[in-house]
Amino acid sequence: MIGIYYIFLCFLTGFTILEPLFGDLRSFTGTTFSKKQIVLSSWYFRLPAYFVTGVPVLTWAVYIFTYILRNSGNPLGYANVVVLIAASIYCSVMLVFIIKKKKCHFKGETDKISTVEIFMTGFVVMMSMYLMFRSLGMVDGKLKIGLSVFSDFSTHLSMMRSFSHLGNVPTHYTFFGGTDVKYHFMFQFLCGNLEFLGLRLDLALNIPSILSLVFSYFLLYVLAVKLCGKKSIGIVTLILYTFRSSSALFEYILSLPEGEVWSTLTNKDICEFIGTTNHEDWGLWNLNVYANQRHFSFSLTIMLLVIIVMLPAFYEGCARIKKHFTENEYSFREYINTSFVTNEGWVVKDYKCCIYAGLLLGLSGFFNGAVLIGTVIILFFMAAASDRRLEYVIFAAIAGVLALIQSKCFISSSLFTPQLYFGFLSEPRTLSGTIDYIRNMMGILPLVLIIQLLRVKTMHRYLMFVFMSPIIFAFTVSLTPDIAVNHKYVMIGIMLLDIYAAAFLTDLFLKKDILYKAVAVILAMCLTFTGLFEFIIFSRKNTNERSILYSYEDEIMNWIWDNADKEDIFLTANYFLTFGGYGNSMVLSGAQLYNGWEYFSWSAGYDVGERDALEISIYSAIDREHLYADVEKAGVDYIVVDVFNRESDMYYLNEELIASSYEEMFHIDEGNNKFSIYDTSKKLQ
Repeated sequence: MIGIYYIFLCFLTGFTILEPLFGDLRSFTGTTFSKKQIVLSSWYFRLPAYFVTGVPVLTWAVYIFTYILRNSGNPLGYANVVVLIAASIYCSVMLVFIIKKKKCHFKGETDKISTVEIFMTGFVVMMSMYLMFRSLGMVDGKLKIGLSVFSDFSTHLSMMRSFSHLGNVPTHYTFFGGTDVKYHFMFQFLCGNLEFLGLRLDLALNIPSILSLVFSYFLLYVLAVKLCGKKSIGIVTLILYTFRSSSALFEYILSLPEGEVWSTLTNKDICEFIGTTNHEDWGLWNLNVYANQRHFSFSLTIMLLVIIVMLPAFYEGCARIKKHFTENEYSFREYINTSFVTNEGWVVKDYKCCIYAGLLLGLSGFFNGAVLIGTVIILFFMAAASDRRLEYVIFAAIAGVLALIQSKCFISSSLFTPQLYFGFLSEPRTLSGTIDYIRNMMGILPLVLIIQLLRVKTMHRYLMFVFMSPIIFAFTVSLTPDIAVNHKYVMIGIMLLDIYAAAFLTDLFLKKDILYKAVAVILAMCLTFTGLFEFIIFSRKNTNERSILYSYEDEIMNWIWDNADKEDIFLTANYFLTFGGYGNSMVLSGAQLYNGWEYFSWSAGYDVGERDALEISIYSAIDREHLYADVEKAGVDYIVVDVFNRESDMYYLNEELIASSYEEMFHIDEGNNKFSIYDTSKKLQ
């Protein structure tokens, strides 16, 4: 129950911050960005805003107090007591103030929700719950981890458990123990803290994940309606966001033997994601991303909120320029003078919005760094055509300083190594190869967007370019060793551009001619059928029979929680969650692994070469002198020996030497499947 209260307190904290700060929040949904009246309930804006404001504030507060109290007997427990009591008192005082001042305006907001919106909301909530519980849940008392998410959940669940059971503050990356943490971990800390506060592991991860995904839908809907002025466009946007455009399904159908199409598509044994571009078998572009990367939706909600808050300055700039050139002859020099060399182009009119947006985005840096970068890219190009540019400068300065402070605190070396990298995942990485890749990956969406680009006014053409900027970045720049992580920038861009694709489909469908309506329906089918089929694949992939089922009552995990501490490092085989084996216990314990599954560490920016060499040297050591020296150099506290070491093709295991050199503290099973833990501080004579 305390975990549920924590989530409630996040909403309440956001409420008591935003209501006095902005007054009547109905102003955000009462008009479009061009100041036309609309009937849109502010609940679609308020609830996400409360949540993503309260969560970073409380979660960072708990983390900071945990760090301050790190030498106490129960730092996370004491930190929660301090923060929950302080937040409860603050919210109580502010509620009294708000009620007395009558600052809160809710009357009539529920009545603005139409029947269609009720169905839309129900669909979004049910679909989000289905995604999360289908991929992670409980089955007959066992933890179920779905086939489509189990690999990445290795790090997510490991980091969660490192917080909830081992108190991983100051924080280390569990798959590269004993060093800094380059991977954004605060969402995992939030969920780990919820488990610490009494929520079952699946609920601790699923509840924030569901709320985050639902609220990203809500704010995307608000953004679409405020941009285009029609609720129908907002609803179509959400459909396109849910079921992605791609040519994958149509190419897959064409590859099937004649007469076997329907039987193949309905075959429940077909459970691999389709698509011919690199890593589409990972589910890189479909809804599986939101089930797999739970922290992504939370940060997307923050990004959408920041865009909504900052867009009015863009509209003011465009309106002023348009008015100027209806009265004066256009020239590029005159445009520069009018846009940049004027007081209106720079003056600050609203300190509250830009400071709030900067703080919010800055605090989200270690919730998801890619979304922070994507948001900064979008707002940089928005600022170029906006009025009140100093507001963007203030926003960027606050967000940048907060992100820099976090990086300095958690990362001991450079986080990014920027380099030009044209083509993203296309093969070959040429212009023609990239165009072909985009065609395969996005289907007819680029064609629809090009048509809409020719139809809209200049301001919206530029805004379409702004929304496209993260995609351009993804196809030209690499910040990490693994270019595949750039897919988040592509998904950000596609999500925002879906608004304009939805506007085109809606306008086409609303024309009186039946032919236009038919074309709109056909286009909608082409834009969504691949995503719809991949949702079916997701469902098949995550059945109970295809999932990892893991018992909570595990000897290895409980031994680690009872005997190891947050600083202890375990030398193991390259573990990740898999079907069978005791390695799952090590991963789900949250223990620090010296050299866990290398892909995770390498893609996060760690140099795995030295640890590879030391791991091989320790397990295959030929005498005690070299074994002791290598163990001391590696700094490992425990050595794990199991079947993965015995059957390794990287080295020949000298198990006798390890067993005769260190005291065995724990073992389970016998023979080739024996799992042993040796304490390197207890040397045998």
